[in-house]
Amino acid sequence: MIRADGNRDGTAAACADYDIMREVFLPCLADMQMEETCAADVGAPEREGRMFRMPRDVASGYFWLYAERDFAISATDMLFPRDFREQCRHPRFVSVRYYLSGSCVESVTNRTVEAPYLEGHVLDTPHWDCLCRAGTPIRNVEIMLAPPFYEQYLREVYRDEAFSAEEAFASIDGLSDFPEMVVLLKQVEAYRGRGASARLFYRSKVEEAVALVVDKSRAMAGERASELASEDMHAIERVRRRLEQQLAAPVDADELARIACMGQTKLRRTFKQACGCTIVEYRQRLRCAKAAELLAAGDAPVAQVAAAVGYRPERLAELFARTHHTTPSAYRAAMR
Repeated sequence: MIRADGNRDGTAAACADYDIMREVFLPCLADMQMEETCAADVGAPEREGRMFRMPRDVASGYFWLYAERDFAISATDMLFPRDFREQCRHPRFVSVRYYLSGSCVESVTNRTVEAPYLEGHVLDTPHWDCLCRAGTPIRNVEIMLAPPFYEQYLREVYRDEAFSAEEAFASIDGLSDFPEMVVLLKQVEAYRGRGASARLFYRSKVEEAVALVVDKSRAMAGERASELASEDMHAIERVRRRLEQQLAAPVDADELARIACMGQTKLRRTFKQACGCTIVEYRQRLRCAKAAELLAAGDAPVAQVAAAVGYRPERLAELFARTHHTTPSAYRAAMR
């Protein structure tokens, strides 16, 4: 929820040490030799935020950026006279981006993106590598979320569910039937407000975008689940409840099969169809989510947190790095 001062309850303190400009944009801007300029210099509209440009022999146009500590909004309008290889550091974040024109080839994923295209951007790599095609202006608008934003936000809103922001944003990539998000991003690109009204507008649109992504992701998961028989869905719900109740204690496959009243092979297939992941992945996600909650809320040693969710410290560190891309100790520090 947004308070009158524009901050989500409990989030401002958690994000106090994080700065998306410092952690994400300044390194990337330096890698691409972009420099700050003014709107008049690049023929861009005046609006709240900062304006950057490429060296003039590389591209014309601009990159506009509005950044708070834990999220950012950007708009790109550039024309490259020659194909340009965009390479920079890629810290952890998720984003939704809409290409209005242009095309590029993402080397790290080996895919071509051509406008119009709605991208759910989730990339588990420290480096970004993309070939921007010459001749057609590359125009896009993007909302980017830092981990302190979406982990805190989703933990507050969906506190009783095992939910992954990365999976939710990845699920919308390439969708052609998500007009609500396209309209929202076009509204953001067209907005020209300044000052306090701009800050309130941008934050409200970020909150709205997150809600749209989560709702769309859950709706698609529901569509998959609706293909299952009602009896099978009730069986999966019983299994999920058992997994949530037995967070730290072992649960063997035979027990889950008995609870579901089906064979192990059918249970594995049905669970993945209903939940979008395997039983093991779901259990790991539950445990890591609980560990993140304990790390953010208290001062218990990491070893004690690991034991509370049924892991050895080294195993928790391994899985936590996979799900949160950091160590338990570093996560706790970032959430304070």
